Amino acid sequence: MTQNDGNLSGEQRLKARRRRFFRYLAIAFVVSMVVGILSGGVAAFYEDGTVPLWIPLVVCVAAALAFAWFTYDYFRRVDELDLMDNLWAHLIGFYGGLTVFGVWYFLAELDLAAKPSAVATVAIMVALTFVAYGLRKLGLR
Repeated sequence: MTQNDGNLSGEQRLKARRRRFFRYLAIAFVVSMVVGILSGGVAAFYEDGTVPLWIPLVVCVAAALAFAWFTYDYFRRVDELDLMDNLWAHLIGFYGGLTVFGVWYFLAELDLAAKPSAVATVAIMVALTFVAYGLRKLGLR
């Protein structure tokens, strides 16, 4: 909030707060893309033998710490209703992903499917989370 926010109506303050929040998300998205590109580049340099192992490990630790900080900072900024929607959607994503993994693993044990892939399982969890969050925001509970 700025000092001039006292002169704004409640609706104007809400718009300003949303604008700051979406700007924050846009900056975080761009930063995460840059970190992803840099970490991919460092991994490629390691595979080529150009850089020693400790460099990708340091980049990995730095990226994990940055992600942890962003998560903490994000939940400080988000309002209670959006926090509830977030937690609800993540719970649905987790349960959905766990169910898909369990069924997939069972079918793999019966030799009816390939062994479960960690990347595919996480992708399914993320997709289900986004779908659940979108449906929640549309009012389809």
